[in-house]
Amino acid sequence: MIRILPRPQHIEEREGRLLLDYHCRITMDSSCPSEVFFYASQLAEQLKKSSGIELLIDRRTSGAHKGIVLCMSEEAGITRENKKEKEAYRLEITPEGVTVCAAEKEGLFNSVQTLRQLIIQYGSSLPCLYIEDYPELSVRGWFMDVTRGRIPKMTYLKELADRCSLYKINQLHLYIEHTFLFDGLSEVWRDDTPLTAQDILEFDAYCAERNIELVPSVATFGHLYKVLRTKTFHELSEVEEAEGTAFSFYERMCHHTLNSTDDRAYELVCRLIDEYSPLFRSNLFNINCDETFDLGRGRGKERADEIGSHVMYVQWVNRVCEHVKALGKRPMFWGDIIAAHPEAIKELPEDVICMTWDYSPTPREINVKKLWENGAHQYLCPGVQGWNQAIHLLDNAYENIKQMTIFAHKYDGEGLLNTDWGDFGHFQHPELSMVGIIYGAAFSWNSDIMEKSAINADISIIEYGDCSASLVEVISHMSNQAVVNWGEFVRILENCRYQVAEREVTAFWEKYDEQTENSQKQIEFCNEAIRNDMAKVSALLVGIEEGKRKYIAPILHMAEGQILINTMFGVIKNVHDGQQNPCTDKRALAEAFEIWYYEYRRQWHKISRESELYRIGELIFWLADYIREL
Repeated sequence: MIRILPRPQHIEEREGRLLLDYHCRITMDSSCPSEVFFYASQLAEQLKKSSGIELLIDRRTSGAHKGIVLCMSEEAGITRENKKEKEAYRLEITPEGVTVCAAEKEGLFNSVQTLRQLIIQYGSSLPCLYIEDYPELSVRGWFMDVTRGRIPKMTYLKELADRCSLYKINQLHLYIEHTFLFDGLSEVWRDDTPLTAQDILEFDAYCAERNIELVPSVATFGHLYKVLRTKTFHELSEVEEAEGTAFSFYERMCHHTLNSTDDRAYELVCRLIDEYSPLFRSNLFNINCDETFDLGRGRGKERADEIGSHVMYVQWVNRVCEHVKALGKRPMFWGDIIAAHPEAIKELPEDVICMTWDYSPTPREINVKKLWENGAHQYLCPGVQGWNQAIHLLDNAYENIKQMTIFAHKYDGEGLLNTDWGDFGHFQHPELSMVGIIYGAAFSWNSDIMEKSAINADISIIEYGDCSASLVEVISHMSNQAVVNWGEFVRILENCRYQVAEREVTAFWEKYDEQTENSQKQIEFCNEAIRNDMAKVSALLVGIEEGKRKYIAPILHMAEGQILINTMFGVIKNVHDGQQNPCTDKRALAEAFEIWYYEYRRQWHKISRESELYRIGELIFWLADYIREL
């Protein structure tokens, strides 16, 4: 069985095999531009890694060698619905050699990624086949929160771009609220380790080489928690927070929207856009503008009473969009607020992109349909279901991404933008996002959506080198064993510590009493299931490609973290219920969580800057001391 992700539109399996050896070469014919040398180098590196065979790269075709030929030709183009597919390609493997051909360099890059996946599986002995392929959605994107807790290192971002490009992801957004070294904003990023202009320029070039468009993405309305808690900018908040209010992961998600009636707020936003925009070659700019919960409830209430908060929202977005357009960029914004008044999309610039999101396993079609009926240009935006979790909810991710991709194909979506947010400190390790990223890449390329078991098997083999093809299915089962997730757990802890999540502790706990009835039995059952799945994953390691085993260690570590979260929750709930706690050694439990955090910090520093790691540490240390005192 030939495994390729995304699945090609047309593939013919043929008799015979091609054996590549040191006599062969990778030849770029004269039609190839200079960028194609990088594509050839990717092939040479992959073949060396997967088989030990080292092929020379050549451009001379007069005395052509057997091997791999890269070429560009108008005749290789594929036309669909009277439109030439820029990213289309043809690939043929015969016993005499490989020919990969496309009309555009983007298509040639895609063909090389397909060939790389075959080399990953078959090494230097390739099955004969013929492929004609093209994407059904022109944008297959990935959106990563790099602002609310975790700021990746450049080495990790580059590795992520490499891994995404293998599956033909061609757009990437790094979400920023305050984690860029903006001039004059040291008060905002002084306790962070922000990205710099040089970082962005370097990463933009790295992405472009891999056929990925890096899109600037800055919060310009809601979700400005750190900005609007500073002495300089707190007056720009719609609802002001009392000075000295303790930091709260929960409160960070709920408030801190700019006061749209204050021109100083608009001047600040324009300043950020003007400073950030020149660093990117993309002609897009993502202004975000989602979850403006406070709009019209504080300093702008008088205006809201006069014209309505939804009109205030459209006016602000329009104003920011016009500024973006004046810079020669096409604006994008999140569609959650405008979905309540879809006809208002006509009041925004005609080419604005509405990023319509829904993260439910059964997302609603109605919002997508209404925006489509009103002429919206849409990206459909599902999620990889990592936020608030120790282990990404892979079953939910599959269902959510599948359905949102179906909507994208049905309602003429311009693209799919798959998301991973950093709610509650970006506690989750980014590794398991790769499974959801590949779901999105596969389903947006080919509307013939694969069954979950089939794509999980393909991901296990291609991405992780798991010869059993079972790794992702085991992790999917493991991910369903959270009695409470990290986000819920943080709300419980902040309630105990600050009583910030609800006014009354009793009212807060009532939400959990029903779902955690007989919680101790449930905790024991779920923890045992996680341990069994951890044992299965560990047993698979010997059959996983050596270079990929490093990706498994953080998954096992986060699984142990979920066991501790489940157990700690049981202890705290018993205290709340006034019951005798079955856990007799609370000090040992507290120490176990501190030891776990030591490894968590080590894993964090492998791929992330220091950023806001200390906030997670502070909460865990408070919890450990709290448990010791019970």
